[in-house]
Amino acid sequence: MCAYNYKGWSYLDRCQRISNYIVSFDTFMLQPIYQDNKISTRVIERNGEIYIPRKPIHIIKKSCEYYGGSLQNSTNSARLTLRKRHKTPIIIANDFGKPCIFLPTISPNSEQNVWFLYHAIDNIESNPLGCTVYMENNRSFKVNISATTMYRQYAFCSILEKDFLKKQKQLSRPSSFMEFNDFNNR
Repeated sequence: MCAYNYKGWSYLDRCQRISNYIVSFDTFMLQPIYQDNKISTRVIERNGEIYIPRKPIHIIKKSCEYYGGSLQNSTNSARLTLRKRHKTPIIIANDFGKPCIFLPTISPNSEQNVWFLYHAIDNIESNPLGCTVYMENNRSFKVNISATTMYRQYAFCSILEKDFLKKQKQLSRPSSFMEFNDFNNR
């Protein structure tokens, strides 16, 4: 299981509680946690962590909507690029041409899925129970998926980013058509 079970809220009581949360480049991980048969989210940020009384998939969906898209559109776009049917990394938004890409560890609809921000991952190492993901904020997290699977997800993010940047460059290419004024002067 990728998520942690907490016996009490003492850990969570120390965390800031927020009911609505939108991901950003400072959101490094969304991890499901279980308490009293309810799923909530432990959000790891660059400089701390927050408890959100919502499922990770809810946070991802709301974030896509907040930035003007939808989870379905983000997933469909990624699938077109990656020709991939499941566990598709998605671009939630972009900031001046830098895509905010999140990758799922297992099926996004699974209650055990953990979401990682692609740009926050520094390294991935195998361990006896799966793999350890090292983040740029010097924290590490163990997840119950193989390092090979995590490397594969990371590689898909790289392909998605490259395709996104290529499409952004296409927007600023010179037109291959004559300008309208040149056409009228003939």
